Amino acid sequence: MNKYFSLLFLPVIILSGCQTQPETVQVPQAVFNTNVITIEHSQLNQYWSLEQIKPVMLNKRPDWLPRGAGKGEYYITIDSNGNEVSKELISSQPEGWMTQKLVNKMPKQQYEPAALNVKRVPVKVKVDFEIKRMN
Repeated sequence: MNKYFSLLFLPVIILSGCQTQPETVQVPQAVFNTNVITIEHSQLNQYWSLEQIKPVMLNKRPDWLPRGAGKGEYYITIDSNGNEVSKELISSQPEGWMTQKLVNKMPKQQYEPAALNVKRVPVKVKVDFEIKRMN
């Protein structure tokens, strides 16, 4: 009887250990203390600078990076806390090479205000990108 009881009890213990609560990720709420202004990429360093992070070595191609060569452009919006809150695809060449769905999968960046950006003005800036084939 003890053998059967332990055989029935063991799966219950194992399964109860698997019922831990999933970790919830808090997505920061976008904060805009003034109207968003549209700027050129060359002006970005007057408002925000990319927060320095340690580079991550990847074992494989990221799932958001399309295959083959191509180029395109998209807008990013940076809120008053330096959070990148959106990416909006403008165009890609060849047509359909980069999609909005892939742009949405790209990692979000964090920015620090420039010394002149005391009011932490939110901005919208166009980013150009190009992927070339390696020969």
